[in-house]
Amino acid sequence: MNADDPRMALVECINARLDYEAGKNGIEIAEEWAGVLITALLTVRETRAHHPGTFPGFGEATAEETARRIVARLLDAGWRPPDTECLDAPNVPDLTA
Repeated sequence: MNADDPRMALVECINARLDYEAGKNGIEIAEEWAGVLITALLTVRETRAHHPGTFPGFGEATAEETARRIVARLLDAGWRPPDTECLDAPNVPDLTA
């Protein structure tokens, strides 16, 4: 099944419901998904090195794409970076002035 297939949302909802029923919270579920996404990325990359046409529905299999998916899961689960988080964003303009 393609990752963009609308039925994937149903699969994700069923998995999340089962996790909640098992007593996990949203952050714990997102952390598990992060591990799954990293494992999937590594598997896709390794397989595509030998067979470039495999896993066509996975996407580009870039670290950036996987990072976006992981951050999205964490944000959806309610995670927010700490107020003291250093974002290492150089030359950020002061928009309050």
